[in-house]
Amino acid sequence: MQLIGKMWSRYSFFEKSGLPNELASRGFTEDVQIPGYLYREDGMKLWNAIGGFATDFVDEVFDSDEAVASDTVVQEWARETTDPEKGAVNGFPTSFEDKETVANVLQTLMWMSSGLHAAVNFPQYNEYGYVPHKSLHLRADLSTMPKDDAEIREWMFEEMFPHIRTYDDWLKEASRGTAGVDSLQTVRLLTLPSKNCIDNLSEKFEDVGTEAYDKFLKNLNVISEEIEARNDEAEKANKAPYNYLNPSNVPASIDI
Repeated sequence: MQLIGKMWSRYSFFEKSGLPNELASRGFTEDVQIPGYLYREDGMKLWNAIGGFATDFVDEVFDSDEAVASDTVVQEWARETTDPEKGAVNGFPTSFEDKETVANVLQTLMWMSSGLHAAVNFPQYNEYGYVPHKSLHLRADLSTMPKDDAEIREWMFEEMFPHIRTYDDWLKEASRGTAGVDSLQTVRLLTLPSKNCIDNLSEKFEDVGTEAYDKFLKNLNVISEEIEARNDEAEKANKAPYNYLNPSNVPASIDI
């Protein structure tokens, strides 16, 4: 909780959650040459497409900046989100005075719950499907780890590597005797593909935002084709594909 509190005290909505600003804070602006940084490459394509969709959607809903400023629902959203006793989100607008600000907020929110979540969540299985990478059942306090390098390896094997089956009573009770299998099942469950991805939402925009979503969908299809073509070339070169930000895999929300 202390770590979360420390992070939250430094949090600023646009600075920490908008992709370009977040990349810049780590020195990874687009002008920095880093071959193979596909999270940035695909992420910026998706970020820009989402931004275009947000702008077009807002344009369909609001005729003018004045319409935004006079909308009581939108203003209450800003007040509640920034209220220290309610949302308390630092950096979120305290009011909305123009369409551009609404679109920027929507872009950031949609990115956080779709592309960002996909990039962070879905690689888990590839990494932790090999259970020793993340054993969920540490069997000894880290303070008991030997100081001697020659003994650490054996200690880690005995106390950290997963048991496929276990005879430890407390671990058997916690994991039904299959700690390794449970770890694998947990990470697999967390990374199951979504049935509601950002490229199959047409029925959600039949009444409002139809034109905006149709344009967005065309942009997403172009991004998908580019990613799939690149991945085909990567596989031919015996390189790992990067498909986490392919729009056909990106959930429309955090829907685990």
